[in-house]
Amino acid sequence: MLISVIVPTYKDLQALKLIFNALNMQTYKNFEVIVAEDDEDAEVAKYIKSAKFNFKIKHYHHKDRGWRKAKALNGSIKLSEGEYLIFFDGDCLPYSTFVEAHVKLMQKETVLCGRRVNLGDKLSKKLRNEELHVNTIERNFFSFYRQMKDDKARHIEQGLFLYPASAFYNFIIKILDKKRRLVGCNFSVYKEDILKINGFDESYPSGDVADDVDIEWRLNAIGVQNRSCKYAANLLHLNHPRADRREAHRKNFELMKLKQNHGEVFCLDGILKSPL
Repeated sequence: MLISVIVPTYKDLQALKLIFNALNMQTYKNFEVIVAEDDEDAEVAKYIKSAKFNFKIKHYHHKDRGWRKAKALNGSIKLSEGEYLIFFDGDCLPYSTFVEAHVKLMQKETVLCGRRVNLGDKLSKKLRNEELHVNTIERNFFSFYRQMKDDKARHIEQGLFLYPASAFYNFIIKILDKKRRLVGCNFSVYKEDILKINGFDESYPSGDVADDVDIEWRLNAIGVQNRSCKYAANLLHLNHPRADRREAHRKNFELMKLKQNHGEVFCLDGILKSPL
């Protein structure tokens, strides 16, 4: 089965190059990569055009007019040829087994929900400078545990790899994962299901909510159930400064509640636009 891996990016070509290098080492080979750029950076376009990897690359982009990540994701869905879609953020580096884990765990009418290790500054810098490779941490996770702890990394346990779709994995995940919530940095779903809800809602004015809890409630509303892919589809998040987004999150959450009250499961401002 062809898989479409969709990676949103915004002004971080350095991380995108690291992502491509990591994707080039995937154990599952039958996938395409779609870069969902919420910008129109000439250097990104130049790099993608010249890049030579073991996978096909497509590039969606539009002018930078503020936060329009949802629009970039929808444009990338329209470009996708895969029957199954995997989404992860442009500041995250996948283990070599990342795509394979999503493939082994995928089920009809199910959305797979994963997480990431939030690295600290030192290890993030080493990865960005290519002094360290994500697969080195993947192969030596327990050896790096103390370094990650000292570097003030968060959610370190999410770097532990368990072989997916085994009886042991299913047993352990029932114990370790009681909250199977969708987060935008790491999830996957059948394309037909995301089309049923018209993709991502572009009416949200800023990040948060639109690419995780909003898409989650609408998928759940059509019968798509959450399933965990933690400890199997693993990512390392590169640390970077973050703005205070609590107020934006509050406003977006209030808007989502209004949409829920109106039963707006098929969003009006998504892949298809309402004629109203």
